[in-house]
Amino acid sequence: MAIELVLAVDTSASVDDVEYALQMRGIAAAFESSEIIAAIGQHKNGVAIALLQWSGGLLGKVAVDWTVVSSEASIRALAARIVQAPRANTGNFTAISTAINRSVEMLESNVQVGEFRRIDISGDGRNNSGQHPSDARSAAISKGITINGLAILDGDADLAAYYRLNVTGGPGSFVISADDFEDFAKAMKRKLGRELSVQISSAPAHKPDDRHAAR
Repeated sequence: MAIELVLAVDTSASVDDVEYALQMRGIAAAFESSEIIAAIGQHKNGVAIALLQWSGGLLGKVAVDWTVVSSEASIRALAARIVQAPRANTGNFTAISTAINRSVEMLESNVQVGEFRRIDISGDGRNNSGQHPSDARSAAISKGITINGLAILDGDADLAAYYRLNVTGGPGSFVISADDFEDFAKAMKRKLGRELSVQISSAPAHKPDDRHAAR
């Protein structure tokens, strides 16, 4: 398997129910696009996807557990599960570090063995609770995990720069921005297209067999 990917989605209080629905529909629409279906189809053994909802404190709920997708039918089935995923409990704070740490736990404890392990953090605000995100990022990178970001700029025009400085890291990491929640679907499609491309320039940062043997 080429890629294990956690989609970590902000469901904190700054995200209202309409914006939450836009995120879920946007992720689903991106997966259902012909471009992303084709990108996933290029990976011989499929791609492993999980979706985490996060907010403040230690709140982090696995909304869609690990699912391996390869065919168009399996991708569309995943998209349907994402759209139908109920919203997790909403926290009053934004703990990006929780999103990173919980995603790392998911990648470390699953049964998948991918050449590349990636976390996608999407949100509309800066960390204001718990551990500093750069510390969580350093721990993730030390395990051979890359963190990418999708910054929603409607409340903070400098959020993409904040993500680059404090959140994203690892081989080939990047940040994509969305002007607002309405623009989220387009940004997610661009991000997934780049992330799932077979043209991966960096070498795997770990040996999959060694990782699982150590569990």
